[in-house]
Amino acid sequence: MKTIQSKILFVVITALIVITAIVTSIAVGVTHNIMHKDADRILNNVSLKEAAYINDMLNDFMQSSAIMEHYAIHELSSVSALNNESYRDEYMAEICHLFDEVALNTAGTTAYYLCFSPEVTGGVTSGFYSKFKEDGVYELSKEEFAELDLFNAQFIKESGFDVIGSGNIWLQPRRSTFAPDDTVVSYLTPLYKENTFLGFLGFNMDFDYLLHLVNGITVYDSGCALLLSDDKEICYNPSENTKIAEDYTEATTPLKNGMHLELRAAYKDIQSGLRPMLSYIIGVFLVVLALAILYTFWVTHRIVTPLKKLTFAAASISSGVQDVNFVVDSKDEIGILSRVMSDTYAKIREYSAYINALAYRDSLTGIKNSTAYAEAIDELNKEINTGNPSFGVIVADINNLKKTNDTYGHDIGNELIIHSARILTDIFKTSAVYRIGGDEFVVVLKGKDLERHRTLIEKMDVTFSADYITVNDETVPISVARGVSVFDSSIDQVYADVFAKADHAMYMNKEDMKAALV
Repeated sequence: MKTIQSKILFVVITALIVITAIVTSIAVGVTHNIMHKDADRILNNVSLKEAAYINDMLNDFMQSSAIMEHYAIHELSSVSALNNESYRDEYMAEICHLFDEVALNTAGTTAYYLCFSPEVTGGVTSGFYSKFKEDGVYELSKEEFAELDLFNAQFIKESGFDVIGSGNIWLQPRRSTFAPDDTVVSYLTPLYKENTFLGFLGFNMDFDYLLHLVNGITVYDSGCALLLSDDKEICYNPSENTKIAEDYTEATTPLKNGMHLELRAAYKDIQSGLRPMLSYIIGVFLVVLALAILYTFWVTHRIVTPLKKLTFAAASISSGVQDVNFVVDSKDEIGILSRVMSDTYAKIREYSAYINALAYRDSLTGIKNSTAYAEAIDELNKEINTGNPSFGVIVADINNLKKTNDTYGHDIGNELIIHSARILTDIFKTSAVYRIGGDEFVVVLKGKDLERHRTLIEKMDVTFSADYITVNDETVPISVARGVSVFDSSIDQVYADVFAKADHAMYMNKEDMKAALV
């Protein structure tokens, strides 16, 4: 004959089994969905970071082209002077020399060229084309260049470059008109003076250099990075498969040249650090069930209340409640279990906070990265739209970083970057400092830093000019160009307006520093 106690035990045990199974299933399902969403967000942040690095390189081409456009227009005395062959030859020689200096400091450059419209040179095809080779720079002769006839209709059609009235454009990867064996990505800039179209200049970037950057992207254990054309068709895939075998996610980020960077990674790779936590949660629930059954045999009448508390806490987690109280007023096994679950939940929240921090910190310097910078821009634009915020922007760029890397190695170059970041954070204590590129930093001035920004910038200049790194008894100076701009509500409508002024001032400062060394 079954006793009442056995019946109660049977009912309680059966109820515990059912409840725990339901709660565990809900927890697993909800956690799985959350992990999928986090995986998408994490991969998107990684894609933004890697695309920002590639865009920095593309920006170098655009900035180099802008510099050459400025020099080409500034150095030309008049449009009519191009009809004079001797003046034209002297002018092109000077521009070609400047092109050499700019191109040497623009990573990935394979060639550069300048072509004048026959309409301003008296019907003569005139210009120059120089190609980087392992043993130097090769320049086409006048006769070779004239044979190319860059203003013929076929070239315009193939390049997609509408000469008259067009703006700066990126051309998609193609065989070089000048060197058919090379695949290049070109950036073309039209030249105008006195409202007259003169011709265009351009840089060719080695497409293999761009592919090298894509190949250098590590996407977890089995993921891959792809390069898409402007119509999002795959134009480069390091692996033969366009999809990953397992359940995967992807993140696509546009590049400055109209192409797109796409990262693909399996969910299991992204979530590899979170899966042990999920297993631990399931294990904790199983332990709760086992101990609750054992305790029911001893004190059936005292187990109902603690189980209700634990069940409620577990249900709260599954429903997304943030502040969950696991504490049970008991000194027995149930009380211990409640504290274990509380510690586990705290560790999960701590780990999630840690993952979020990684996405917004620069791995080399420890300061805020381009992802954090993008969010800061959004916040500043919101403040501009809703009020009259007080802030300024400093754009700082390390000079000769590529030369330092080439001469002493990337470790010394990284040390220059770390030193520069440390100086900026030491000087601007109430402002956020971001590393937005390989050698470029942005300081968003606020508070006392904004009030004293002129004094602090002078201190910054003095500190950088005095700082150096010692390499094998040789001192390597730290040279940084900077520009500053303060938000003015009467002329600045968005954050980009303030940044553009600071960026322009930085490049003017960089030119002044170069001129001082001559």
